[in-house]
Amino acid sequence: MFAAALFFTQWWDFTVPALGRAQYQAVFLTNGQTYFGRYYDRFGAYAKIEDVYYLQQGQATDSGGTTDTRIIRRGHELHEPSSRMLIPKSAILFVEDLTDSSPIAQFMQRDAR
Repeated sequence: MFAAALFFTQWWDFTVPALGRAQYQAVFLTNGQTYFGRYYDRFGAYAKIEDVYYLQQGQATDSGGTTDTRIIRRGHELHEPSSRMLIPKSAILFVEDLTDSSPIAQFMQRDAR
């Protein structure tokens, strides 16, 4: 019985249904980091983001001090994390839907293909 319950809890993600939301969301954290992806509210203390991207600031590209900003798909780092994240809800400031015209959402749609 215990094995069946453990399998069920690993298989079913305990997400809260979200009707009418956009395809992608921006998740703003209390530490200043922002992640982009498919946000799922879950029962319990953690929320889930799938197909995660984040912004990375590069070096100054000219003498004016402007920096190069790139969007990075999570999972290509040295430690090769999975493409989903569990984040403590206490670390989330707010979540916003991205519109279809958002440059970040458009990049994520192209990259997913």
